[in-house]
Amino acid sequence: AFSQFMATMACLMTLNPAWPLLVLLPIQLASLLMTLVRKGLLSAKGYHIGYTVSLCLPYISAFRSYIYSGAADVPLLTAIATILFNLRRRGLNKYLLWGCVVLARITVGDNLLDWKVWT
Repeated sequence: AFSQFMATMACLMTLNPAWPLLVLLPIQLASLLMTLVRKGLLSAKGYHIGYTVSLCLPYISAFRSYIYSGAADVPLLTAIATILFNLRRRGLNKYLLWGCVVLARITVGDNLLDWKVWT
């Protein structure tokens, strides 16, 4: 569940425009692996191992990005996602929770995006 919060935050609140593409990998890989399980080409254990590895890749990439480029959005993103995750676990309405995040994104817009990562 925490990875889902991190994925949503990575799509909405990150400064690197490539993050949503990185988050897409585990989502797409899960459906591919499940198809392989259904066709008998992969065991259920293999599915879980592959899915777990794909869920870890964004964290590894985030850590690498933080170490090599000093990207401040990685620790900030993790802190905000942790706070939101704990608020949701304590029963805060999910529409109120994500409404505030989306409102912040609309207010700030793309002004903070770092387009230098593409060059």
